[in-house]
Amino acid sequence: MPLPNGRFRLRSYQHNGQWLFVSNDMEGPDHVLEGHPFPDEFRDQFEAHPDGNGGVRLFNPATDCYVFVSNDVRAGDRVVEAHPFEHEPRNSLFPNQQSEGSWTFWSADAQGFLFLSNDQKGGDYVIESHPPDEVRNRFFAEPV
Repeated sequence: MPLPNGRFRLRSYQHNGQWLFVSNDMEGPDHVLEGHPFPDEFRDQFEAHPDGNGGVRLFNPATDCYVFVSNDVRAGDRVVEAHPFEHEPRNSLFPNQQSEGSWTFWSADAQGFLFLSNDQKGGDYVIESHPPDEVRNRFFAEPV
């Protein structure tokens, strides 16, 4: 089963339920991807654009930015950010649906899964990338 067509939100059940969003917090020129408990913000919405290599580029229409695993490191893990560059190879993510219906997102470039970390920025949880396959790597995609 593919990711939902059109716009969807990604929710983690870690930290009492967090919705992924592209924040106004910046790392240099790039937005930081974070999780917060508010499900109804436009910046929580994503679209999955095929990348032509079997993966997707997660696009955030609120910021006109694409999600990517950056080279910025926090507590040993790579920070996930968003920028306006559509064809950057780091944007390519490979979604894999899990048995309970959640999704993991693998970055071949960074050799890691997206996950909801314990690190915070501006009071929200930072999304990062690491290699272990853990429950905190799982996100539920809900159509908007």
